[in-house]
Amino acid sequence: MAISTRVYNEQAMSTLNRITGDIQSIQSRIATGRNILKASDDPAISTKISFSKDQKVMVERYNANINMSKNRLEQAETAMNTSVNILQRVYELAIQARNDTNNLADRQSIGIEVKNLRDQMLSLANTRDASGQYIFAGYKVETEPYVEDKTGKVQHFGDSGVHTLQISNNQRVSTGLNGADVFLRVPQKDQVENMFTMLDDLVANLEVGKMENAFIDKMDSSVRHFSLQQTKIGAQINRVDMQKQINDRQLLLMDQDISNLEDADIAKLVTDLQAKLVSRNAAQQAFVKIAQDNLFNYLR
Repeated sequence: MAISTRVYNEQAMSTLNRITGDIQSIQSRIATGRNILKASDDPAISTKISFSKDQKVMVERYNANINMSKNRLEQAETAMNTSVNILQRVYELAIQARNDTNNLADRQSIGIEVKNLRDQMLSLANTRDASGQYIFAGYKVETEPYVEDKTGKVQHFGDSGVHTLQISNNQRVSTGLNGADVFLRVPQKDQVENMFTMLDDLVANLEVGKMENAFIDKMDSSVRHFSLQQTKIGAQINRVDMQKQINDRQLLLMDQDISNLEDADIAKLVTDLQAKLVSRNAAQQAFVKIAQDNLFNYLR
């Protein structure tokens, strides 16, 4: 009889401990709002959650790259827009200067304005991004790419590199333009020319009262060249905007998947907790009653 009583007591205590453990687990899940508290709760689901979170971190990194690239692209776009406006003005001034009614002083006055516009172009060629890096310097982002030497000639100290950033699993996007192609290789009829050299030559002619018709054609070609750069930048901005929308949609779906796997069903857990509490109370009462009966039988 003593042996059977001891065995029963051990089984009853084991049952109570198990139920108590279940109650504590449910209470923890209700408190945290999480269905999985540790990997051992459900290894398969834990693996899925871990994978989804890793993928989410990667997509968030892609979005950070998109934001960085868009910032640089928009600044490059602003520089190109302003460049087109400047060159359109130079084109207008060249046509004005061609008029034979202009005397030396008139053309010199026009030359002063063209020189100021040329200086603005130089400033645009040295545009920096939000972090202070030169946008048109290629890979030499810390080096001022276009510098006027003692003779007034613009020297190039950048390179032809174009930065790219990963914006999805299989896409990289350029964060700017090849500065050398933009400012130093402007297509003309049968060659390419340095934008600053063309402007300097135009100013030099105007200063001595000359105006060659070839400059009008060169400025027209220059406007078309920089307009093309505008188009290239705009296409890249549209591309990153479209990918941002795709990435944001992916992040939303990932959050939903993680929530479905990880978040607890509070209503169900409360119901389970109530059932466990009832079971524990019943088990405790049964254990106490049987213990009392055994004690009574022993004393009798």
